[in-house]
Amino acid sequence: CFARSVFPRAWMSRKRKQRPPAADGDPLAATLARWLKSRGVVWSSARVATTREGVVAGYGCVALQPLRRGEELFRVPRAACLGATSAGADADVTDGDCQRRLALALLEATADWAPFLAMLTPARCPWVWSESERRQLDGTELEPVVEAKLRALAEEHASLPQAVAEACGAERYAELCALAASHANPWWGGCIAPFNTTLNWARRPNVSFEPRGSKWVVGVATRRIRAGEELTQAYGGATADLVYRCGFAPPPAAEGEEGGSGSDDSDDGDGDDVVQVSLGALARAVHAASGGGGEEGD
Repeated sequence: CFARSVFPRAWMSRKRKQRPPAADGDPLAATLARWLKSRGVVWSSARVATTREGVVAGYGCVALQPLRRGEELFRVPRAACLGATSAGADADVTDGDCQRRLALALLEATADWAPFLAMLTPARCPWVWSESERRQLDGTELEPVVEAKLRALAEEHASLPQAVAEACGAERYAELCALAASHANPWWGGCIAPFNTTLNWARRPNVSFEPRGSKWVVGVATRRIRAGEELTQAYGGATADLVYRCGFAPPPAAEGEEGGSGSDDSDDGDGDDVVQVSLGALARAVHAASGGGGEEGD
């Protein structure tokens, strides 16, 4: 089992106290809000805030008011999605595990995409780890997968036009592929969509994104959400998939804890168990598990 061999129980996260975002707002989030409106994205800034306050990692979204189960929270058009093709929102024509097209879209994005790109959190997918860091995967199901990915990335970079390859070295290309892998969804042939890129992962999520016809992707509340609660989603599958595509892993579920359905309509409990684990936290946890001591993770 991958989780047992690499992720010790020292990774168990603590639930974060929910709090509303800072009253004075955030300039970067305000710039993003103006950009989203210019691209035709629909949401209520009086009901949902993009913020660094009260979220598990980076920027996230927090409910400013109670939200109903089934309520549409976000409506995102093609014009706001980086890398969207002429395919419909409900068309899945992505190219397996190859991120070349979206990596180049990120590389070549014009300045008018800057407010959106500034909010994307870089992903520490294992193919951008150092060689010594990748040794942590020895003996796991990810070891041969990552080795194959590294070979594929080298071949892809070698096949780029010379001017592009010179402007974007192999290391940078791998980083862009990691960013694409962690943020992309299949809508419109594979794209990076606002709000879907912002919501953090949770074992018990409260928002689900889906295509609505061929013109929109919508985010809908899957259960009642309290004011001050972080909006979260589920993505990936097994632990290995989350590590490979997103660069993080959830802790083992607590005894008796249900995971993943997000369909519970109850308001009991203290909120979702959400985790975003940095590579530094992984290294310290593995070091501590081997008897070398170490500090708590980020």
